[in-house]
Amino acid sequence: MPETLGVGIIGLHMGAGQLRQIANVPGLKIVAICDLEEDLLKSLQSEFDIPFATTKYEELCAYDEVDIVSVATPDYVHLEMAEAAFASKKHVMMEKPLARTNDECQRMIDAQRAAGTKLMTAHVARFYDVFRKVKGWTQDGTLGETYNLYTSYIHNYENIPGYNRWRFDPELRHQLIGGGCHALDLARWIGGEVAEVSCYSNHFNIPVLETDDHFNVNLKFQSGAVGITVGSFGCAHPYNIDMHVWGTKGSVIATNTLPEAKICLRTIDRNKWLDMPAGAAPKGLAAEFQVLAEAIRNDTEIESDGISGARTVALGWAAIESSREGKPVQPKLDF
Repeated sequence: MPETLGVGIIGLHMGAGQLRQIANVPGLKIVAICDLEEDLLKSLQSEFDIPFATTKYEELCAYDEVDIVSVATPDYVHLEMAEAAFASKKHVMMEKPLARTNDECQRMIDAQRAAGTKLMTAHVARFYDVFRKVKGWTQDGTLGETYNLYTSYIHNYENIPGYNRWRFDPELRHQLIGGGCHALDLARWIGGEVAEVSCYSNHFNIPVLETDDHFNVNLKFQSGAVGITVGSFGCAHPYNIDMHVWGTKGSVIATNTLPEAKICLRTIDRNKWLDMPAGAAPKGLAAEFQVLAEAIRNDTEIESDGISGARTVALGWAAIESSREGKPVQPKLDF
């Protein structure tokens, strides 16, 4: 195992954030970048002194110095790029969502298993300091046993349709899968696997969107806990990801836009919120890559692996099916 792992990044609009956060992470070196925009490609190659730059992702995947391929591109090309990386026996960091559909997720996982390398889903919200603090409180007994939770992803997409308006094309991206997966994944991360989902949705805010733009997703967890996830993609509301957790010993409210959480504990005052510092603005992208690098070096499991990413996608599609059919749905878990 080389002391330094070479990273190749495909997609430099979202990938530029990765580039800047991991450029100085010990044990990682960015050795290759890829994008269709040659001016952007050349500019970042020069700025970060990157030895290899190409407009063809197949070339990056085949480049000998690359150990980890980071796919930071639109949802609809995730599968083909992952398959190219695994064909060259590379490890893969895949931008969320893992893929568009359950079938694409399965094909990606099959390719990873055949390659014998690592696949990590880049659910960066798991690495936000405030949410990691809340996760710790659910595990160390501070909140007791979780019985109810609420997560939300509020992001108005009216003015960010993406290249060729791909975010508005239901064949290329579904809003609940592509954006709402943040909140769905946080719910799974805290509550565990979901046994049953029911969903109501509507369409009031983005006329050109061919799917609904607001989703209320009701969750019944295998643990017996229940919860609600909201995904809203056209509302008049600042960008926000929320997490509320109710436990037998206390409750907490946290958001990604503030570095503190509000916590209420039975042992102190069950009728009063306390302000709890929960960390500064996160550098979650660097933390993600550190987790993947450690798993590669030690051949250990990854919490947010391909199967976990696939289950979050499957939960989203179960919610969509429930909304369409008007009945509860059991999400797919076997990948």
